[in-house]
Amino acid sequence: MDRRIFFRPERCLLCQSCVLACQLRSLGISDVRRLPREKRPGQRIRVEVSRNTPWATRCQHCLSAPCVEACVTGSLIREEGHREVIHRRETCVGCGSCLLVCPFGALSYEADEEKMTKCDLCSDLEEPACVEACQSGALLLQSSESMATEKKRVFARQFGRAHDRG
Repeated sequence: MDRRIFFRPERCLLCQSCVLACQLRSLGISDVRRLPREKRPGQRIRVEVSRNTPWATRCQHCLSAPCVEACVTGSLIREEGHREVIHRRETCVGCGSCLLVCPFGALSYEADEEKMTKCDLCSDLEEPACVEACQSGALLLQSSESMATEKKRVFARQFGRAHDRG
């Protein structure tokens, strides 16, 4: 399946459960009490507020991904026939060229390891950790096709409200 994470800001509670679940998964820890205070992995998803609206920043796995083109070591790749942009950590030198060209600012630097990191859609799991942890339903795992349909529906609903007002 062409997997994508769809964010519905109207449902987001700003609880940061998605961020914590992602960090725990990236460290291979299942119990939050075992999360080391001294080591925090780079964030693969960030939830912030912009113009009074929650927003989740994560890799969009762009079809024409500028990060892949900018990566001097070839650590960011897209395998033939796959939608996901894959980050091969073992060859990453942490130069940050990928972050500079990413239109979403979706990569982050892990100072402890001197490497960049990004969302990998938890490709080894049935559902990404962030989506599973989101109890409000703000994050959904969908195919690109169903995601486009949902975006059209949301836009039509918002446009209808704006049209009704004036």
